[in-house]
Amino acid sequence: MNFNAAHPIKSLSLIILVLFFGLYSSHAQLPDDFSENTVQSGYSQIMGAVFSSDGTYMFVWEKNGRVFISEWDGSTYVKQSQAVLDISEEVGGWRDFGLLSFCLDPDFDTNRRVYMYYVVDRHHLINFGTPQYNANTNDYYEATIGRVTRYELDFTNATKTTNYASRTVLLGSSLSDGVPILHESHAGGTVLFGDDGSLLVSTGDGASYLTTDTGNINHTYYQQAINDGILRTQENVGAFRSQMITSLNGKVLRIDPNTGQGLSSNPFYEVSDPGSVKSRVWALGLRNPFRMCIMKGSGSSNINDGDPGTLMVADVGWTTWEDIHFFDKGGLNAGWPLYEGFAQLNSYYNSGTQNPDEGNVTFVSNCSQPTSFTDDNDPALRRYTHNRPEIDFVHGNNGNARVPWFNGTTPTNPQVGASGSPATGVMFAGNAVVAGFYSQGNGLGDDYENKFFFADYTKNWIHVATLTDGSQNWVSDIEQFAPTNFGSGIVHMVQNPMDGSIYYASIFDGSLRSISFDETLTVDDTIKSNVTIHPNPSSNVFRILGLNSEAIATVYSITGKQIHTYSINNDEAITTNLTPGMYLLKIVDAQQRSYVKKLIIN
Repeated sequence: MNFNAAHPIKSLSLIILVLFFGLYSSHAQLPDDFSENTVQSGYSQIMGAVFSSDGTYMFVWEKNGRVFISEWDGSTYVKQSQAVLDISEEVGGWRDFGLLSFCLDPDFDTNRRVYMYYVVDRHHLINFGTPQYNANTNDYYEATIGRVTRYELDFTNATKTTNYASRTVLLGSSLSDGVPILHESHAGGTVLFGDDGSLLVSTGDGASYLTTDTGNINHTYYQQAINDGILRTQENVGAFRSQMITSLNGKVLRIDPNTGQGLSSNPFYEVSDPGSVKSRVWALGLRNPFRMCIMKGSGSSNINDGDPGTLMVADVGWTTWEDIHFFDKGGLNAGWPLYEGFAQLNSYYNSGTQNPDEGNVTFVSNCSQPTSFTDDNDPALRRYTHNRPEIDFVHGNNGNARVPWFNGTTPTNPQVGASGSPATGVMFAGNAVVAGFYSQGNGLGDDYENKFFFADYTKNWIHVATLTDGSQNWVSDIEQFAPTNFGSGIVHMVQNPMDGSIYYASIFDGSLRSISFDETLTVDDTIKSNVTIHPNPSSNVFRILGLNSEAIATVYSITGKQIHTYSINNDEAITTNLTPGMYLLKIVDAQQRSYVKKLIIN
């Protein structure tokens, strides 16, 4: 990916809101009943957004190393002018690098912990804490590392900030402990939590994107990295670092969020050295897994089970294919650089490159094609079989998307929608795949519940995949959700837990936008004269009068976002914690008659 240029390689409520408040902008190219809205703009190279568990707080991070917090006030997200966290002095924001990913601790509401994966400015890496260090100096286009760091935010005062003394480096505490950065791209990466509380990080191969890199490529920074101790001599094998379980490059790492060490339930864990590279590796064989997401609820809650949940990993391709892998267990090997998507990549496959850490065995001899969808029972042996992508799609403009299948024991890759293919849907092309999110709840409507949304950074479309149980292939259908050129360099997508809407970040125009499902809010005149809200305005405690049966009351913001749902009886007190403002209250009784009422909180 290149963040500096285009990638080479019908409701009553909606009508009311538009007429009276002008808050929505519809996008005719989205599916029926969806609309788009600009949430915030003016960011400097926005990289993504995440939300607290209830959606009250929204965090947006920029490539330069700054994180901004916004708080929901009942109708919109109000952005704090001062960054809540700023590590721009440490971050190397050049080419494809910078603050790449940011996530919240599962217990953020109580511990205020946040985690970041970023590329370190070389000058800071080498000189910080010495007389040679200058906070105004940057050192780019040289060897450096990727680092994972944890901080605790400070919400004591009205202006929220960070307790910078809480800084804890989990990965990259020394030159030899970080992810080697040896060219202008391929750092990865995403940091997120598994269902089991483990911290997962996707990293890139650190190799050249200009040529076949099996080591000793002059335009890379390999020699400087070896001299510095960033890279071991044995790792000077270019893109093949992705195949080495002794290299942090081209992996999904799984670590303890408290210590940064590997977990005993990892496939290559070493009891004698929990902090070793092997101990931290969860999956391998990746090129530039810029974005990954997780199927929340698919894993175990016990960190010792070795089941953080199913990961959807979007691996940005090289010359021809983009691919998406589903990792539902540890030890799986995505195959790069021997394979790009389903295709054998001959320039690497036939190179004869050897693994110095494993008796100089050739890399090609340690990653064979599968004969079935069944993975090895031994996690440590799974790396010897190519875990083929669940989707790959071609570069350019002529659509060609494929899924995995078998003809007997022979692996095949039928096109989406082709006769005999296990997957129906559209054909498409792209240039830089971005994993979005696994949708949950009915915030996007019943048709889009429990589906996988993904995008393309260059083509700027959004697609959605319907999934199987994963016992064979994972994808049963792919449909277009938003067309080509919908975004402006889509780099991140997330689902807001408050209402289930999609938030996506476009790096080129610095915007954060939402896509919302516009549930129809209708008024049934038969109950209009009977139902009242008292008092209204209210100070967060009110009653609904005139009901003759149990009913469901749902509070919406004036932008149509669902906030709270209550099961109520007539004259029953409802206590809320809404901020002052105007809301819409939809009441549905046992006979499915509904009424929408304006609610004022003072």
